[in-house]
Amino acid sequence: MKLKFVTIIGPKVGPASTPENSKDTILEGRCHKGLYPLPLASIKQVFSVDKPSLSRWHDRLGHPSLPIVTRVISSNTLPCLAESNKESVCDACQQAKSHQLLYPRSSSVSSHPLELFFSDVWGPAPCSVGGNKYYVSFIDDYSKFTWVYLLKFKSDVFQRFHEFQNLVERLFDQKIVSMQTD
Repeated sequence: MKLKFVTIIGPKVGPASTPENSKDTILEGRCHKGLYPLPLASIKQVFSVDKPSLSRWHDRLGHPSLPIVTRVISSNTLPCLAESNKESVCDACQQAKSHQLLYPRSSSVSSHPLELFFSDVWGPAPCSVGGNKYYVSFIDDYSKFTWVYLLKFKSDVFQRFHEFQNLVERLFDQKIVSMQTD
């Protein structure tokens, strides 16, 4: 069943509102190409139900600067609370503007495989099909080749390291020189 006509009912606004007559028809409209367009005359009536603050408009418009928010509000005659705090700080904007400082350039350069390995343990994660909650990675600094082992328990890391160490030392016929972990 496809609707061809819609009626939107909402709270009555104004001093004549009582519990008996608290509902009122806000909009009515016909379906046009699968959409229910709002008639221009009734848009102001819909906006008059709620007066968002300046920070709410800032959020709704995708976090633009204050001059842009005020220009959009004034040029479209949108309702906005007059006592809005124009000096409020938006957490999302602050986080987006913060950047991590660059790491210092490493002075060590590996000249052959197994000279330096980086290792990290990650988890707990949602259980996988095999019941693994953690993983440990080993990255060779020279080749950037990465080995990843899935773990059921974090305590399995040492055992997996010994398996990894035996594997790579047999493959390359040399010992791991150093390992860096956090």
